[in-house]
Amino acid sequence: MGEDPDAGPLSVGAYARLVDSELTEEDLRLPLRFLELGVDVHRELIERRAWISAAGFGRLRDGPESFGAEARFDLSSRGWVPGAALSGRVVFQPGASDAVGGRASASAFWSIPLGELTLSPWAGFTYLAVDESLRGLSGADKDIFTPYADEHRTQASLGARLRHRPFVDALVTAGTSLRLSPVPSTLDRVDATLDLDLLPGRGLWPWIQLGWLASYRPENETRDEAFLRNAFTAGLTFWSWLSRGHRVSLGAEGTFLFDIPSPAQTSPRLSALLFARYDFTAGRGLRDFPPHATPFRDRQEEGSGMIERERPAVEPSWEDP
Repeated sequence: MGEDPDAGPLSVGAYARLVDSELTEEDLRLPLRFLELGVDVHRELIERRAWISAAGFGRLRDGPESFGAEARFDLSSRGWVPGAALSGRVVFQPGASDAVGGRASASAFWSIPLGELTLSPWAGFTYLAVDESLRGLSGADKDIFTPYADEHRTQASLGARLRHRPFVDALVTAGTSLRLSPVPSTLDRVDATLDLDLLPGRGLWPWIQLGWLASYRPENETRDEAFLRNAFTAGLTFWSWLSRGHRVSLGAEGTFLFDIPSPAQTSPRLSALLFARYDFTAGRGLRDFPPHATPFRDRQEEGSGMIERERPAVEPSWEDP
């Protein structure tokens, strides 16, 4: 019997993440140490236009374990029609008082070509559901309670990103944004970011990610003293297609974070993350993953055994690069 030439209906995956990190979101020191195990599914709804995904996961730590589920919808921009992203997450942590928390986010953006550059203005809103019964618990899940989340349950952000692809295997992204939280009266932060993604070579050459974040946190009703946070991040991702539709990925990420002024009890800090992932894409390549997850899609699909589909005539659009 010959192999079925038809691509499958969706992509499924499983992953493990070992986190020894700190949240850059938090003003004060908040160490995170846990092992997260999860499964997820991904599906392209409209060709190169809309995607949906869902996941379930568990987190193991020294304190009580936690369990959660999340879902996300992505829509790419086209012409004057904006793109959008909708996401939600719910996490449950059993214990003396069973705790539930989560978040819901919505954002919209445009991708506007400016010669060799792409400008993406965007706006977003996030609501955090916090369970105060975990206040003071060292093993509280970050999606259920943190001191910052407790005081900033509503967040509105406005920003812009500028992308440039100097080479086919390089992508440079610069961005700036501001956040109001609690909404609508308090300026929580002004951020600037610079990111470089590289995917040189062939075979087992890794995807290299370098990033810098400068986040100015002004004095306000929830913060007694202003400071500037700097975070430098470097990451490597290795992957291989073992056979048609079967992909294995391994990666690591490290972050060095310091504040100015720099209180001894909170800065500087080092964070690390290790992960392993398996995906079965059933001959679909990476079509079930949105553009922000596949910036080098042609290269990332090499060896996937993807079953090509007939492509329509290309129309002018403002798609993400």
